[in-house]
Amino acid sequence: MQKLIIYCIFLLVAFSSCEDIYTPDVEDREGVIVANARIVIGNDNNYIELYKSIGFNETSNEYPAVLNAMVYIIDSNGDEVQVHETEDGIFPFHIQLDSELEYKLKIEHDNNIYESTFEPVPDVPEIDTFYGIEELKFLIEEGENSVDDFKNTTGLQTYCDINTLIEPPYYRFSARKVMQYYYIEFPNTEFSITHYMWNSYFPSETFNIASPPEYTTGKNIEKHPLFFVPKRVFLGEDNYFHGWILIIHQFALSKSSYNFYKDLNSQLNSDGKLFDPLYVQARNNLKCTNNPEQLILGNFEISTSKEYRFFVKFISEDLGYKIEQIYDFYDIPLTGDSPNVYPNFWQH
Repeated sequence: MQKLIIYCIFLLVAFSSCEDIYTPDVEDREGVIVANARIVIGNDNNYIELYKSIGFNETSNEYPAVLNAMVYIIDSNGDEVQVHETEDGIFPFHIQLDSELEYKLKIEHDNNIYESTFEPVPDVPEIDTFYGIEELKFLIEEGENSVDDFKNTTGLQTYCDINTLIEPPYYRFSARKVMQYYYIEFPNTEFSITHYMWNSYFPSETFNIASPPEYTTGKNIEKHPLFFVPKRVFLGEDNYFHGWILIIHQFALSKSSYNFYKDLNSQLNSDGKLFDPLYVQARNNLKCTNNPEQLILGNFEISTSKEYRFFVKFISEDLGYKIEQIYDFYDIPLTGDSPNVYPNFWQH
């Protein structure tokens, strides 16, 4: 133990006394295949996208498509189905999957073969309890299409409990926040026009994933934090805030997909410490079978999903917040204005 303490002190002194700047030899991972392959059961817009990574110092945000690749889906019975390309690097996925089987992705490109592990088709997820607690949040400004424009603010932090019986018990959540507001226009002294308006915002946080606590035998998930909505929104003297429609999608994942998002969160939450994880350390389920040194990024994911909608509005200090589940899933455009007529999805 004494030798270990002396060694740690030596390391601290060595790091603190060094004045030369060390420039590491960072390997350039330009041109690596990246597979964006999220398959959501019941979604009509599933596709597999293959593109190439760009260099760390590259200023362009254009990722070139992978050309002349062949993509297949193989089930646990050994049956193989080709997924056909419709445009460069885009492979629409219209294969019906059997919940009793497992599936893996195979990619052939440039004399290399890449395969994922076999992934199950999870059961449809379910939230048991949805609730909220008023909290104070410090939210960093992001952009005009993010509710994180609001800085230090009070609002409702939503939570859920999941008394899960499905296997494996791993989940991811995404959200869309629809802000309802209105303003009254007075074109002349004889009449007025009430504009019922709405705008959509998307949380810019890390991946919201959930699983039972580690090192326990139970599968229940309690008080998992979902998404935050501000208590009040000031929109100017002529605009009146009228509450939030919170649209939540819950995805059931395999353990490998959960680990992939968990590793990405570790990278996104890192702050430059010496032993912070690197992006390439994310545990993806894709490997090159004929050349272990050949890298591929991305992940093959099969998930099921369920959508929930809630109306959230602060009423008063005495009455608190109104939280009401919405059971009519009307289509809601990202933004809009309806003069003098309530939209069919409008919550009162």
